Amino acid sequence: MNRPGIIDRRGHPIKTANLPRLAAPAVGGVLLWLLAAWPAAAQVFNVDTNRSSITISGSILGYSFAQQGPGSLTANYSGSIQTTQTPGTMQFTGQSAIQALNSGSWEPKSDGTTGSEPANYGAQASAGFATAKAALRNIQLLLTSPAVTVVNGQFDSSSLVVGFPTNATSSLAYNVSGLFSQSGAKPLSGYATNNVTTLATLVTAGNQQTLTIPVDATFVFTLVTANDTSIELKGQLVAVSASAAAPTIGSLAVQNQTVTLQWQGAPGHSYQVQSSADLALWQTNALNVTSSTSDYAWTGPVSGPKQFFRLAQ
Repeated sequence: MNRPGIIDRRGHPIKTANLPRLAAPAVGGVLLWLLAAWPAAAQVFNVDTNRSSITISGSILGYSFAQQGPGSLTANYSGSIQTTQTPGTMQFTGQSAIQALNSGSWEPKSDGTTGSEPANYGAQASAGFATAKAALRNIQLLLTSPAVTVVNGQFDSSSLVVGFPTNATSSLAYNVSGLFSQSGAKPLSGYATNNVTTLATLVTAGNQQTLTIPVDATFVFTLVTANDTSIELKGQLVAVSASAAAPTIGSLAVQNQTVTLQWQGAPGHSYQVQSSADLALWQTNALNVTSSTSDYAWTGPVSGPKQFFRLAQ
């Protein structure tokens, strides 16, 4: 991050040797301070399918289930995870689209009738007098959380809530045969706390960030009688995002009550220009300042005896 450049309203530089960082000059002037990620900047992480998998366990109609076939209880995941970040914090916005991939063709069909179709998961349970089979399809998850503190690239993943989006088509189809018969399909909904003690990690290498989240969430559903089915999702999600490099300040100039800011950043990126008279209340002077090259500029009026400017991504 660059030191601020301070000039008075006539365009003359002000010496800053005795000024603390972010302090206002003693005389009327303009302070430009660059914040690469303020306010909270939205960032999308793409789920790494090869490193993201979740295994299910639990019970169907009160009986513990097992796999229908090799690998039927484990699925890989794709999609995206949306977060907002500020220096030292991360928040999961609930706008994720984390989708399970099919692990095979499992029973029953999507409407609960006999037969197999491609599914994310396939489970079966036997009680001696009856056999139940279940298939989970179109599983889509979201992650939501308050702002969590990130320390040394780690944060408390138990602060996350795992849920099924209300607009998703996630479903559980089931078919019971034997002493009694029952079949059907149920949309999956609800939220569960991420019941883990392992810390999640956020690792930055160059311009790339890698997010690793342990997952352990249990959902309870009603198929025939109240709360007769439970499913625990356990595994990890790994997602990668290319983070934009912080912009570099080029110059600051004031002429005829007009301030011009110039900086360098990644081509095609969007910045906000914000200003404040007291470093407490900020207003947005410009939205979506962009450039097809690495050179950016913004020009606007100076107001008040002193003014602070900053860039936000």
